[in-house]
Amino acid sequence: MDNNPLTLFCLVDGEATSNAFSVKIPSSDTIDDLKDHIKAKIPDTFNGVDAKDLTLWRVSILITRDNSEIPILFNNIAKEEKEKLHPADDLSDIFDERPPKKTIHVIVQRPPP
Repeated sequence: MDNNPLTLFCLVDGEATSNAFSVKIPSSDTIDDLKDHIKAKIPDTFNGVDAKDLTLWRVSILITRDNSEIPILFNNIAKEEKEKLHPADDLSDIFDERPPKKTIHVIVQRPPP
């Protein structure tokens, strides 16, 4: 298994790309591990929410100056442009190549109220 770290840019559903944040994680880790890393990176955003209750989606949204202040809404992303990530999936199976730079790789959804 490859332990090279991946740098994934993540974005919370409904926020602008200017609020994107990176997470460095070994490629041998799972989506469940990524949830823990995300929660640890921005704990106040998910105060009172367990990492296991976050839903992660693989996307590929280019970060540009033109879209830096426009909220990215999950429901506005075409079905074929997003893939739900499951906790047991290995990152190396999902991101088998180096993820592209200046791109949102993961949308993070809060659990429904």
